[in-house]
Amino acid sequence: MRKTNVSKLYEAYPHLRRIDELWGTRDCREFINRLMNDTRDGQRRGFPGDHARTILLLLMEHDHEFPQFEESITSDWRDTVGELRRGIQG
Repeated sequence: MRKTNVSKLYEAYPHLRRIDELWGTRDCREFINRLMNDTRDGQRRGFPGDHARTILLLLMEHDHEFPQFEESITSDWRDTVGELRRGIQG
């Protein structure tokens, strides 16, 4: 069961409810990752800060729960993600 509160995110962006349908799959990880990257030739405006944070938390939670789908990342980024995860887990 997902722990990240997505109520405000889904209220603002109902199409992102697809995350719940895909949760626990490689497709979910790829979907969330695409949300965080410009796939529109520089035309993506991005999400407001609070929603961007929720999306990042979802990605981190998914990677923690389903590490088999996590992409290979550099050690510097891995250290940053590890610090953020420790903050989530309290």
